[in-house]
Amino acid sequence: MARFGILTLLIASLLGACSSPSAGGTASPHLGVSAPPSETVSPPPSAAGFPADVAGLPVISVARADELLRSGKLDGQAVAVAGYYDQVVMSCPYPGRYIGPLVSWCGIVAFTDTLASARLCRPVGSNGISCSRPSGTNLAPLLMSETSGSVPSQGGLEPAALVLVGHAGDAREWRCTASTQAECAGAFVVDRIAWAEGRDVPLAAPQTGDQETGKAIAPRMTLSQVAAAVGLGDGLLTGAAFRAGDIATVDPRWNLVGDNAVWLARSLGPPAGSGAGETRPETVWLVDDATGRVIDSHPLEVAADYQPARLWQVATARGVDCCAGGVFAFYRVAAADGTVVHEGMVSGGSSGGPDSTTFGSGYESPGPLLLPAGRYSVAAWLATDDGGVMGPPRGECSTQVTLRPLDDVALNAAFPADRACTFGPAPSPSPGS
Repeated sequence: MARFGILTLLIASLLGACSSPSAGGTASPHLGVSAPPSETVSPPPSAAGFPADVAGLPVISVARADELLRSGKLDGQAVAVAGYYDQVVMSCPYPGRYIGPLVSWCGIVAFTDTLASARLCRPVGSNGISCSRPSGTNLAPLLMSETSGSVPSQGGLEPAALVLVGHAGDAREWRCTASTQAECAGAFVVDRIAWAEGRDVPLAAPQTGDQETGKAIAPRMTLSQVAAAVGLGDGLLTGAAFRAGDIATVDPRWNLVGDNAVWLARSLGPPAGSGAGETRPETVWLVDDATGRVIDSHPLEVAADYQPARLWQVATARGVDCCAGGVFAFYRVAAADGTVVHEGMVSGGSSGGPDSTTFGSGYESPGPLLLPAGRYSVAAWLATDDGGVMGPPRGECSTQVTLRPLDDVALNAAFPADRACTFGPAPSPSPGS
């Protein structure tokens, strides 16, 4: 977001350069000493010209949304919230551990009911800036890869007036570690930026990319065609195209393989339960981009009996230069009936030296593979990769693993130089520690 670019550089100059990666590093950036004034008044949604409703939802205050979130009434439920949004992006120390997709560790986000309480940074002297965390009731919205719309670019340090449609209880909480899952479950995940700075924001598909190659996804269908294929009409809330093999990073209840494009769309259902009218349940749809066929759908709210196992993928290879980038590790996981539920590069960064490389243990790892309880076949190999085209595999090995509900299993495929690999426990610390 361009409006934060200059701010980022100024804050970085105040806070100093980020520390070099090291074990045991923390992500607690030092902030300025000043604090914004505490404001407890929650204005009505009509303040500052906020609309009364968007996308078929009444617009409520941040204070009310926070109340609903804390009571669990936003789990799988969409809500439209008016407020003032500000963000500070800064240089942060290496965290020294895996960071889940719904954990905010670098930077500060504020979404509050008043302009003053949302303002994170203020000028100090002639060319300085002092920044602090928001006080009082506030949300920290997470803009994800499927979020429709964007924060408008504007100069200065003023927060942006926005109406966000979002939810809590996102299924990606299970891709966080067991120790951070509760934090992830309470994250306010944005489906759509529906209104910004006095204007409605049209629903649009965000640009997404292949997580292995970074190549932009170029779908055949348009968002309106996806809505028509599902029969959603005006009920479509958000939609984005992804590589099939990446869809589990958005909704881990689906494990697909392949490079074909699929659409993940969310729609609104009728109001139900306590707080009817303020919130509406969401349904998640999976649509094949090539044919427009609806592959599957399920409620956004995670079922109480959903208790997957976490399977972490790690590989260590002797005789492989971690800095050369020419050789990568790959995993394939198949269910007991032979259905392949995962196949791809072990991503998440690499570490090591000129003679040894460990793949998949970095803090930016995409996280664990979530699988139902059962027996699985796991294979690993090394290969080159040229723009998503894998070279001949070498050193392949395989094993069987039985997963129970809520298991947390880390496998390491160890590749001796020029020999087949063997499976064993992941080296300490494991990605989930």
